[in-house]
Amino acid sequence: MSSVRGPTPGRFAPPSTGTTAGTPTSSGLVRGDAPAPHRAPDGMEVHAPTVRAPQSLGRAALIEAARSKAPVPQRVQNGPTCGLYALGMVMDAWHAKDARNPTALVQDSDVNGKGKNYNVEPTTPQRLLNVARVFGFTAQGEMFTATQLGQTAALFGYDASVHHNATLDALYAVLDKGHPAIVGFDVDFNGNPGDYDGQRAHYAVIEGYFDQDGERYLVARHGWGFEKDHVWRAKDFEKSWKALESTDFYGTPGDGVIPSAPGMAEPSGLVLPDVGSGKAGIYESLALKIVEVVPKGTRTAGGKRVGAPG
Repeated sequence: MSSVRGPTPGRFAPPSTGTTAGTPTSSGLVRGDAPAPHRAPDGMEVHAPTVRAPQSLGRAALIEAARSKAPVPQRVQNGPTCGLYALGMVMDAWHAKDARNPTALVQDSDVNGKGKNYNVEPTTPQRLLNVARVFGFTAQGEMFTATQLGQTAALFGYDASVHHNATLDALYAVLDKGHPAIVGFDVDFNGNPGDYDGQRAHYAVIEGYFDQDGERYLVARHGWGFEKDHVWRAKDFEKSWKALESTDFYGTPGDGVIPSAPGMAEPSGLVLPDVGSGKAGIYESLALKIVEVVPKGTRTAGGKRVGAPG
C-alpha cells in the first residue's frame, strides 16, 4: 500500500498520516514512542476531540432552521459502516414522520445501543449489514458504490434514486423537497470535508443549508457522532465530494482478498475498476453522487431510480 501524497496545489492539505475507509494503512502506523492515536467509530485516525466555543444565538438559529428542512436523528456507527448508518438515520427520520415507514438496525451489535446506534425499535428483524452482504454489496459494511446503497434501501421497502454527476444545485433541490441527502466525501481528522484522493472516503447525511455573510453553508450529520451538527462551507464540501478518486481498502480489486482483513473475501458484487498501485477506483461509483431515499410512492427530486436487485 502506498503512502498518502503531500498536498496538491489548490487542494486541502491533509495530515501526513493516512487511513483507508475505516482501516489504518501502512502509512498510518504509529511509532512505538508516539502516543496512541485517537480513533473514530470506524477505526479511522482522528484528532483528539476539542471543546468548541458555543455558537452565537443568531448562528445557532440559522443552523436549526436549516436542518429543519430534512432533519435526521443521529446514529453512531460501529466499524466501517458509515453508509449503512447514514441510511439508518434516513429510515429513522421517515419512520418518525409515519410509523408505517420501515426502519432497521444495521447489525446485531446495535441491540444494546438504543439512543446511540439506533433510535426507535426496528420494524423488521433483518439487519442492513446482513442484507447488503447477502447481495454482495459489502464485506465489512463498506459501501463504495452509491447505487448499491440505494438498492439496499429498496430492499427494505423504500424508493430510492441516485443523482449522478450531481451539483450543489441538485443537492439543494433534494433538500428543498424535505428529503435528506446521503452523500460521500473525503473526511478529515476532525470529521469535516478534506481531500485525500478518496483514501478517507466517508458518508454523511445533508439535512439543510443556509446563507450567512455571503457564504453558503451545509448542515450535516454522519456516523462518527462527535458533533451534533456539522456545519460546512458548501464550496469545501464540493471539493471533497469531487476528491473521491480511489481506495486501497480492497487492495487490487478482483483478486478476491481484502488486505486489512486476512481470510475475508471481497464482496461478490464488487464492481470497482483496478486503477493500479493496489487501489480501486471509486470516482464513478461514489464521487458527485446523491442517494435520495423516500417512502414508497413519494416523488423524488430527480436522479435515476434504483430498485431492489432481482
